[in-house]
Amino acid sequence: MFNIYEFFNRINELDPKIRLDAGQPDIPVDGEIIAETVRALRAGETGYTSTAGIGELREAIANLEGVSPEEVMVGPGAKIFISAVVARARRIAVVSPHWNAYTLIANEFKKDVEVIKTRLEDGWLPQVEEINADLLILNYPNNPTGRVPSREELKGILEAAEERGIKVLSDEVYAELSFKEHTPVRELYENTITVKGFSKLYSMTGFRLGYAIAQREDAKKLREFIEVTATCVPPFVQRAGIKALELRDRIKKRVRNEYRMRVKRAVRILNGLEFYPPEGAFYVFLRVPGDGLSFAERLLNRGVAVFPGVAFGDYRNFIRISLTWKGFEEGLKIIREEVECASESSATGRWEGSSGSASAGSTR
Repeated sequence: MFNIYEFFNRINELDPKIRLDAGQPDIPVDGEIIAETVRALRAGETGYTSTAGIGELREAIANLEGVSPEEVMVGPGAKIFISAVVARARRIAVVSPHWNAYTLIANEFKKDVEVIKTRLEDGWLPQVEEINADLLILNYPNNPTGRVPSREELKGILEAAEERGIKVLSDEVYAELSFKEHTPVRELYENTITVKGFSKLYSMTGFRLGYAIAQREDAKKLREFIEVTATCVPPFVQRAGIKALELRDRIKKRVRNEYRMRVKRAVRILNGLEFYPPEGAFYVFLRVPGDGLSFAERLLNRGVAVFPGVAFGDYRNFIRISLTWKGFEEGLKIIREEVECASESSATGRWEGSSGSASAGSTR
């Protein structure tokens, strides 16, 4: 299995000029959030807190999501909740392409994984007729495709889960960055655990702050998992989360507009190439000539970092482009050059690379 984290470490070692690889937002954390973090630290909020999260933050999340505080669990990022749910499942079903962490976590817990593969030609929508698992993981807006299904399309996806009473883990980390109406899975299907975080909208990746929304019995199990793994989220981090939610409307308008603008520019630059126009998040999942991993290596030689499609499932002819670097347009133009050059080369039966190619050392 391809390990995205090993590839990411290699990119960091090469230090390319243009970073279109990781989903690390380049928009700075709001100054008021930073100030609140510092205030809480200076006020001595550095000890243990409730495993479920401090009451103020849980209430703020509950008000935002329209649930009770007892249905909210705060944790150090979203992965811990994914791990907690996967650990209790027998067999996992994942709609692919998917974030690599789902299958890596499943492997750590020695769980069988059923992959429900989707295709660009079908608009990245799964044809789910039968699920032989007790946990279905969904992620919309999708990483890496940017797909956001309509309410009716989502109902169709959930029908198979509903028929068998399968629990759904809905990763909605990018929900606030949807450019069209986004329907929370829990509105359509009760047996759902929703996972969200502060990393993407608020750029708080290093704060490691996330939360889950679940029915009370499931919330209790999530709390028990955190009790024996992470204990709790630092209180000064939770104070930063409270401040972020206070500023949510202002930040959401600015950040979502920024990423929408970047996506529009990307669609314009890559016009004519093979991809689904993103409806949310900040990624483009692009089909390339030949092997995507080799293509990503060639881009590295030109100082542009992307992730190969194999990081997201059996998609060897794709790459994922992250629009989280302000110089992304320069990188997209290089990618387009390489696609066109590779297409011409495959037509003539040989590959020579574009005239702008350089050695790996030049990426430093």
